[in-house]
Amino acid sequence: MIEHLSYSSISMYLDCPEAWRRKYIAGEPTKKTSALAFGSAFHGTVERIVQGEAANLTNVWSEEFNKAFGEGGVTLDDDELPEQHYNEGIRILSNNDVQSALTAIKPRHDSSGAMIERKVELSIPGVPVPVIGFIDIILEDGTPADIKTSAKSWTQDQANNSLQTLFYIAALNQAGMEVNWRFKHFVFVKTKTPQVQVLEHGHKPGELFFLFEMIKRVWEGISKEYFPLNPTTWRCGPKYCDFYSACRGRYLA
Repeated sequence: MIEHLSYSSISMYLDCPEAWRRKYIAGEPTKKTSALAFGSAFHGTVERIVQGEAANLTNVWSEEFNKAFGEGGVTLDDDELPEQHYNEGIRILSNNDVQSALTAIKPRHDSSGAMIERKVELSIPGVPVPVIGFIDIILEDGTPADIKTSAKSWTQDQANNSLQTLFYIAALNQAGMEVNWRFKHFVFVKTKTPQVQVLEHGHKPGELFFLFEMIKRVWEGISKEYFPLNPTTWRCGPKYCDFYSACRGRYLA
């Protein structure tokens, strides 16, 4: 029984309903890649830095790295070592521009403390379960923002075309929080010389009608057990789909 949706699950259904079925209905196992583990460790480190907990960046990174990689289950390539990712984190966090950017990130505070990793919930007419998510940080001026790591620089279009950010704004608006319809992305780019991109974009209230209709149709598909295969999605390959070998891949063996 599906008790809630998340934006990531909605995106998976839109990309490949069969992958959604395998993960959320059949419960087939998924991989925890090194990229996901690294992103989790870096995210945890940034959160603690922004909250003023990080007296020693190396110690905080080590703790978050060990938490992400030490739990087991991380899938590594044959020529890949955890130490490579640990050193990559040290390299990025030691960069002066990165440290300056981190210092400039100021979260809003409320009675619960710094508004970091805040759970939000959105109700959609015609959908009996809520859509939940977690906002990385809400800035002092009320702008929600996320923190990402990337192998290459983002384009402004990547930020502009994000419907996930509209979901966050919609959830805050529905909860009664005053919103400015803006969203910021802090992208830490793992280039030879690390850099931080701060990309901002806006949404219009009218876009909510599209967001709600999209989620409603996804729910209708799930309710009717409509799970077609989609070999045209970027996910359909052994690198990006955890279910490829049991799905399309088994016909190519």
